[in-house]
Amino acid sequence: MMNKIIAIANNKGGSGKTTVAINLAGYLSTKGEVLLIDADPQGSVCDWNRARNKNDKSALKHKKLTVEEKPHPQKKLKQISQIKGYDFIVIDSPPEDAKIMRTALVVSDYAIIPISPSPLDIRSAFITIKTIREGLDSRAIKINPAILISKKVIGTTLADDVRADLKPFKLPLLKSEVGQRIAYVESTIYGQTIFEYAPGSKAAKEFKKLGKEVIKWVS
Repeated sequence: MMNKIIAIANNKGGSGKTTVAINLAGYLSTKGEVLLIDADPQGSVCDWNRARNKNDKSALKHKKLTVEEKPHPQKKLKQISQIKGYDFIVIDSPPEDAKIMRTALVVSDYAIIPISPSPLDIRSAFITIKTIREGLDSRAIKINPAILISKKVIGTTLADDVRADLKPFKLPLLKSEVGQRIAYVESTIYGQTIFEYAPGSKAAKEFKKLGKEVIKWVS
């Protein structure tokens, strides 16, 4: 079976890309072999992985999750289709580096665009959405994109309002949503996925729902 390559992309920093990449990769590793690639020169996923390596390996759940130790440079990213032995490859792409983000989109089959529910974040994400649209129109990329409501404030209706605001972009919206929860920050500090750090939490349920939706989407 050929691997499914999923880019987590948004030119806006602070949209929750790394949280989505780590925890989605964790869920997908319960369904098959997963490679998590850090394409951001800042190396947030790599920092998480270094913290992860300090854990007792026997206590970690995701035995089929492989994380590259160093950020993936653009040149190497272009060769990603040559990587074999994985069912899923998840790419955490950088903010504010259009070249690397475009390369990630070119080599990927799917793109998840996390957007925080605020007018400013919606406007900022337009660059990413425009890049995808132009790539699809010119046939430079063949990718299935979808928007994910990320870092929503729990107990508010902002996410519902934003869904209406996103309709003009004419991109699919995932039904799942990811909240702004302290458990995500804590799990990252300890080098764990949310399923390892707080398996019974609402946060874990959010990513289980997202994971199931993504599995259905890419199948």
